[in-house]
Amino acid sequence: MLEPKGKKAGQGLFFLLFFLCLIFILTTTELLAVDTETIQTNKDRLVVMAVKGQVAHPQPSRYYLTTWDGRPKMAIGVAGINYTLSLGDPVFGWAAADQVTVGIATEGVGEDRFRQAWLTHTAVGNEVRVLGGMARGAKGVVIGKFGGYVLVNFDGDTREKLAYGDELQVKAEGIGLAIEGFPEVFVHSLSPAVLEKMGLGLKDGKLEVPLVKKIPAEIVGGGPGAGSLFGHFSIQTCFPPDIKKYGLDELRFGDLVFLEDIQCDYGKGYYKGAGTVGVVVSGPSEISGLGIGVTPVLSCRTGKLTHRLDTEANIAKYLGLPVSSSRTKKWAIKTYNPQLQSQSQKKSNYQGPIRTNKDELLTIAVEGVIQPASALDYSPGYDGKSKLGIGMSSINYSVSYGDTTYGWAEGDHVEPDVTIQGRDRQSPMETALALLACIGNEAVVVSGEASGSKGIYIGRHAGSDDKVWFPAEVKEKLAINDRVLVKARGVGLKILGFENVRVNKISPEALEKIGIVVEGNQLVVPVAAEVPGYLMGSGIGGQGIEAIDYDIQTTCPEAVEKFNLKKLRLGDIVAIRDHYDYYGRGRYEGAVTIGVVIHGSSDYSGHGPGVNPILSSMPGRIKVKLDPMANMAHILGLR
Repeated sequence: MLEPKGKKAGQGLFFLLFFLCLIFILTTTELLAVDTETIQTNKDRLVVMAVKGQVAHPQPSRYYLTTWDGRPKMAIGVAGINYTLSLGDPVFGWAAADQVTVGIATEGVGEDRFRQAWLTHTAVGNEVRVLGGMARGAKGVVIGKFGGYVLVNFDGDTREKLAYGDELQVKAEGIGLAIEGFPEVFVHSLSPAVLEKMGLGLKDGKLEVPLVKKIPAEIVGGGPGAGSLFGHFSIQTCFPPDIKKYGLDELRFGDLVFLEDIQCDYGKGYYKGAGTVGVVVSGPSEISGLGIGVTPVLSCRTGKLTHRLDTEANIAKYLGLPVSSSRTKKWAIKTYNPQLQSQSQKKSNYQGPIRTNKDELLTIAVEGVIQPASALDYSPGYDGKSKLGIGMSSINYSVSYGDTTYGWAEGDHVEPDVTIQGRDRQSPMETALALLACIGNEAVVVSGEASGSKGIYIGRHAGSDDKVWFPAEVKEKLAINDRVLVKARGVGLKILGFENVRVNKISPEALEKIGIVVEGNQLVVPVAAEVPGYLMGSGIGGQGIEAIDYDIQTTCPEAVEKFNLKKLRLGDIVAIRDHYDYYGRGRYEGAVTIGVVIHGSSDYSGHGPGVNPILSSMPGRIKVKLDPMANMAHILGLR
């Protein structure tokens, strides 16, 4: 059958148009491919070497830091095993944090040159392998550098098994990496595999990099003057208006940012027209000149780097790691004066259990070893009678949390259960264990026959002794120098509506179990006993309260009788009248401090049962009620 001529002509026109469209699409695609041409590198000529490091201890501030506006601050979060933060989490909003780092902090081992190799040779994207400990054989990846630390990402199961000192090995690849056609662009601390996945393009003869934010040089702080192969730049956060102006509160750990007029080729510094691309690896700071930490990975002085904004430009994406869902966190500068606000607090209509900021707290691993017992000869007590004075340190098989503070033969300052000591600093009082561990934190044995056994951190006896409760059957397996890891959580804890009441040395879970309730503008706290401030002795005064207990003096028989001090038990919650323990320990008429008894009585002048302060307020904010069951051993379910 013959088709009409008009139909055949229409079909010919259709095929002609289809053919022209196909040519247009192919041509356009080819042009686009040229514009986004994949970069070429010298990756096949890189030297790949093994370097060795270890998991590094946390570095909290040993004394209160002074913020940009003159406030004292207990700053935590640098280095260590951080159980809380992941790539993709917001950098702002974490309690007591200052330059908090993401991931697991590691450092080199051995001589200086070997330690230096760990810092310089490693690169973002390098594989990390655990060589020893419970996590042996597990693998992670380098995600950045901060100061003298290399930051590593491990999955959650591996983090739970890691301990300080665990040795690591990195397959270091990245030194000498260059992009063909762009000799002016320096690549530092970046593996070729990650560089290729970042989606760099060519635009007007420049390298185009996906970025979350542009950061002007005027807010870049610490970093200039240092070497280019490791360390970080700081985006200053000490001028609060900058935070909103430049959208710094929108940044997440792992985000890529562009530092304008900043060079990082053979050193770090300002250079007009330069640009540096970096990875956000630490949180903000309230210390002048410091702030959000950025690991530099690309830099150029001649303007050959440009950028395109991409809210998803996070290093986790290019590493193939899950990005934490961004939790919206509120953040604000707090400049309240607790002395002034204590009197002017408005009465609240809320009544009921306390509410806290526990979702803002960091959980950081700290570690100690079981401390051997020591003994001296007889020493004279307050009345001239000689006493041997045993019961401190070691593993105490006789005395446990909840037992009496009195009546132990030749005992003095008797400590319950198991004594551990931090060893990451020369002074035990400056170790991360002494500063960060809080009553109620979980403790885990990480070496020896009892490895894997769990207990509870119960407090600190100032000087060198941190106390951990373990079940009796675990004590039988423990040995001197066994290592114990504590998941420290509690520093920065606040009671909502009572932010001017200092909370210290206690986990949020333990605090909630005490049974504190809000009545109007007061906290009603159950206590086993009340003690006048004038009876407080050894430990009074001095800087800081995190690493210090202080003693209820039991060397005056009349006072012991009057205040029933012989009835005190280890773990009792007590109220100390006319003492205010916010940044130190001392007298303030009408103030109240709540503490937990951590060691036994004493016959040495000025000494007695030791107390860890957990709450302290100016007059009018704390009301106490007597309760004979107000004992942490009972509250934590250990008795």
